[in-house]
Amino acid sequence: MVNNGEMIAVKNVFEQTLDTHAPISAGYLDVVGEVYAELYVKQDGDYFARTERSTFIDAYSLLEPDGSVLVISRPPGTSRNITAYALMARLMESGLIKEVWPLSFGSTSIFPVKRLPREHHRGYVLELPPDEDGFQIHDSFGSNLRDVRDHLGPRHSRLIVITTPEQWRRIGRGAPEDVAPTLGAARPADVTERWLRAEEPNFPVAAWLKRPRMKALLEGQSPTEVLRIVELMREARRTALRAITEASVGLDALQLRRAEAAADTDEAIDKQVAEVAAARDNWEDDLHEWHEELGRTSFQRNFLVTAAVLRGAPVGHIYAKAADLSKALEGDTVEVTGQKAPGVIAMTRAIHAERTKEGVLNFRRPHWDDAALEYFWTDRPLARVRFLEWLAQAPLDEPKLAMESVDVDYRRALAERIGDFAVRWAVRHRRQEPLEEMVKTWHKHPKKGLWPLATALLDDAAVHPASAPYIHTMLLAWAGRKTEAALPLAVVSVCAGKFGRTHTGKALRRLRHAAESEHAEVAEALQDAVRTLWADVSVRPLLFKDIVAWCGNDKIKDTVGRQTFAALATVAGPDGLDIPLILDNPGRGDDEDFRPSPEELVKGWRTLLREGPGPTGTRQVDKAVFLWLDAALRHHPLKDVILHTLRKAVDVRGTEEGRVLRETLRACAHGWVQGEDRPFSDEREAVRQELGALLDEDLYAAVQEQEEASGAGTSVKGTDTA
Repeated sequence: MVNNGEMIAVKNVFEQTLDTHAPISAGYLDVVGEVYAELYVKQDGDYFARTERSTFIDAYSLLEPDGSVLVISRPPGTSRNITAYALMARLMESGLIKEVWPLSFGSTSIFPVKRLPREHHRGYVLELPPDEDGFQIHDSFGSNLRDVRDHLGPRHSRLIVITTPEQWRRIGRGAPEDVAPTLGAARPADVTERWLRAEEPNFPVAAWLKRPRMKALLEGQSPTEVLRIVELMREARRTALRAITEASVGLDALQLRRAEAAADTDEAIDKQVAEVAAARDNWEDDLHEWHEELGRTSFQRNFLVTAAVLRGAPVGHIYAKAADLSKALEGDTVEVTGQKAPGVIAMTRAIHAERTKEGVLNFRRPHWDDAALEYFWTDRPLARVRFLEWLAQAPLDEPKLAMESVDVDYRRALAERIGDFAVRWAVRHRRQEPLEEMVKTWHKHPKKGLWPLATALLDDAAVHPASAPYIHTMLLAWAGRKTEAALPLAVVSVCAGKFGRTHTGKALRRLRHAAESEHAEVAEALQDAVRTLWADVSVRPLLFKDIVAWCGNDKIKDTVGRQTFAALATVAGPDGLDIPLILDNPGRGDDEDFRPSPEELVKGWRTLLREGPGPTGTRQVDKAVFLWLDAALRHHPLKDVILHTLRKAVDVRGTEEGRVLRETLRACAHGWVQGEDRPFSDEREAVRQELGALLDEDLYAAVQEQEEASGAGTSVKGTDTA
């Protein structure tokens, strides 16, 4: 549970998004118990005394009966998720449940009771998706909770629903009276104490919290903000300890412990508290003094900005990249390979940093790097565009002679640092410009291999609790950017990853916008996203409805429509029976089993067959025909469905299109019977002849209709009678 003084998972436990396909680990729930600060009722601007009953205990008592449902209606960032899992952990300790599972709401506006698993002695946590982009949870949700109770009771299970006050006011009508109690708040000091004792047991918590300035900093802060302050507190103390340790070379262990105690004296703590307070103000006064100091040079300022972006990078690398930034902003070429410019030692001291034995820079003040970037962004608005260009280009440049390492792995590490900075900046400051520039630039240089890194960073941010809310909003905006390929392509790639598996409904809504892009690579990437979302049974009806709509859209049916239908039509399901994914049914026998209608399948196949006749074997239409006819041959119950679908797909009477579709299907079927690396088979030939007979029947019927329409037994000009 503890590794080098830091509790495993402690960073991600707060407002965590979890895998809905696996139970919560016991270790995770143990961590929750270590860091959770209970909720108390607040009255007259203060909390009840510790001896009073907490609202956490009240909420727990409501969950004790079998079938209980509890709604936590609180804004994001107010410990709602961690409260839910702390309650579940308490139920586990009491033996009332055996497992805890997160639930996915799905993509529809209604959460049917039948979606609840049938297992016994389980606790479930269901976080409701926010209303967005035309999507709203149906206002009958609250009244349906009575049916949920009836379902869970006989199974000795419980459910906690997480929502926001605004959403609950709309959907909570008709809910049981005791299902959504008013919960109190966690004392900021309690949150601080629990997290510090879990992450850093030796931290002098009591001495810090009794400082009036520290109390003022914590007063009224949400749990999310408290955790940011906690990180500043830890960073301030680490900096103080590091300075003492570096000055105590040669001391034995006892002497070193005595020296380290100097970091926790009243005077030292007062100084560290002051640094935390200044960091919360982004060090603006101190940075102003530093920037305006007599003799300050632009190269020193650029070195500070570079070190802030590339924190953790070797100083030689920072030195070279600072020279590049100077050239980008000022147009000045700084000769860093000789002895003309100030050296690394001078530059390190100029920005109030320290250089470790490994050549890495550490700032002497907490949050100094982020504050320096915020100062630059605010103070130099006309330099932003060139700064963003430099930022995105930095990992693509050829290595400089001054760099200490020039191998591929090191350059990838540089890209990861820049990508991490861009994500952090976007989330913390609600500014996506660095991230957007990085994505667009890295997309333009596919040979550099950074595009997968960019999409992986976005995918991680889209499921991480701290960054997810903003990243979700940003992805929705990017999905509609039709003038360029990079941003909608990034969205589609993220929807094919962890984000798509975790937030399937949100991913589907973003794909609808991205599908309007006319760029071919976006259409190709949609295939992976469609297969990812298809794994969620609840999403299939809406997803396939969208695919059929894309197949009917004249602008995108030959790109997006064809690619997305092919994503489901050209691969077999996961059961190993070689049944097309789109026809592979989970077989649970409930109403959520999705079966595409014959009309929908026909529309998809018609779009796929528009690839036209040609050499068979490698195209998507060939793969689909081969797979479906194989399934018709091996799985008799599917034979009629498959042959009927293919027959109707080419039955476009009286048009040139019908002739092309039919020729394409006949050519593919012929290649299926016998082709290169495919010996002739009597069984396959029998199926092909059966399909051909059906096509001939329709063709004959079309001729008869035309003759009747002409009234003279002659073919009508411009119709398909071949």
